[in-house]
Amino acid sequence: MESPRVLVVDDDEAVRAVTREMLRRGNYEVECVGSGPAALGALEAERFDLVMLDVGMPGMSGADVYEVIRQHWPDQKVLFMTGYAEEEIKGLDHEFTWVLPKPFKLQALNDTVAAIV
Repeated sequence: MESPRVLVVDDDEAVRAVTREMLRRGNYEVECVGSGPAALGALEAERFDLVMLDVGMPGMSGADVYEVIRQHWPDQKVLFMTGYAEEEIKGLDHEFTWVLPKPFKLQALNDTVAAIV
């Protein structure tokens, strides 16, 4: 059986590295990128079972990336990672969307991702 594929999008390199390691321990195949445009490029090139998307990124925010994802890949599952209040994403369509508050613990990450994919 193929491992679920997860795209981690976060402008913080340390967050990407820790999240990658946590997910790999859970037998997920993980790709990480540091910006919204890089995330959209990865989605154009490959299929992912889940996109983990940081809300607060410079330039193209997580909400901006999410809007493009909804236009081009409407069934894509998205897990927002945020250290901010959920108000930033409150107005977005949540049919295929979940929220994981940062900082998160390994168990919370594993439980959340496993419930989604």
